[in-house]
Amino acid sequence: MNFSQIKCFLAAAETMSFTRAADRLYLSQPVLSRQIAAMEDELGIELFIREKKSIRLTPAGDMMAEGLHKLAREYQALVDKATALHKGFAGTLNIGMVEGQLICPPYSLALSGFHDKYPDVRVNLSRHTLAGMQRAILNDEIDIAFAARFNLTNEDELDYIAVGRAQTMLVIPKSHPLADKEGVSLIDFREDTFLTLPETESPFIARFSERVAKHDFFKPRKLEAPNIGALALWLEAGYGIFPLNENHALRNNPNLVFKTMPELEDSIEIVMWKKDSTNPLIGMFTEMFRKN
Repeated sequence: MNFSQIKCFLAAAETMSFTRAADRLYLSQPVLSRQIAAMEDELGIELFIREKKSIRLTPAGDMMAEGLHKLAREYQALVDKATALHKGFAGTLNIGMVEGQLICPPYSLALSGFHDKYPDVRVNLSRHTLAGMQRAILNDEIDIAFAARFNLTNEDELDYIAVGRAQTMLVIPKSHPLADKEGVSLIDFREDTFLTLPETESPFIARFSERVAKHDFFKPRKLEAPNIGALALWLEAGYGIFPLNENHALRNNPNLVFKTMPELEDSIEIVMWKKDSTNPLIGMFTEMFRKN
């Protein structure tokens, strides 16, 4: 069994289609089918039940898919480390952050200080949706995440340190009648449409109106965006209003206004990582915050 066969099997297991799996791997469907058949012959195990217009995993195939996903991630991590060493880097640290968030202090100071102290470490930065960042860190695709405390929902598997606070502000169009008015509160926006996210993307944001509804008559209309990136685009398009922290990239949009609201609590900024991660660079990086 070789790694090409494993990649074909995993692609088919994820898509439940030999055709779509072949397209993903830029192979012809017959080539992919032969790879999987050869793997089954070598193992002596039927991995898929092949029906006329569909495929599905056998119980043994389901077990193999789970184990080989982990093996593939470990293999890729090993390749990344070897590539980094070959290019003269002393290891790689993958850091994720939420779409739209700017790299501001204390994160920017830590990144700068870490680079000065460990110039041979390669730091890769990537952006994710809220739920996507959780998946990425749990699947070992990233080592560290810059996040808000409310984004931490897997405390049994993740560890974190709080590194700062960011003010949460209500984002409204500049053309809004209350854009220039001082001393307003959320109740003044009860006729507006509040954007929100599904429970699967962020339970905290999905329940926003429940937490701030201090008056029976404050039951705002809600419009659910699929993820935080789409929500930011909907804000720009004027589809509704929404609270963001002060370090969001939309702060630079001249058509939007960030307004302080007494009901909105500061966002606790954190650095989080997987508890059982073996990358020693995680501790070296988080030390940059402990010293500040």
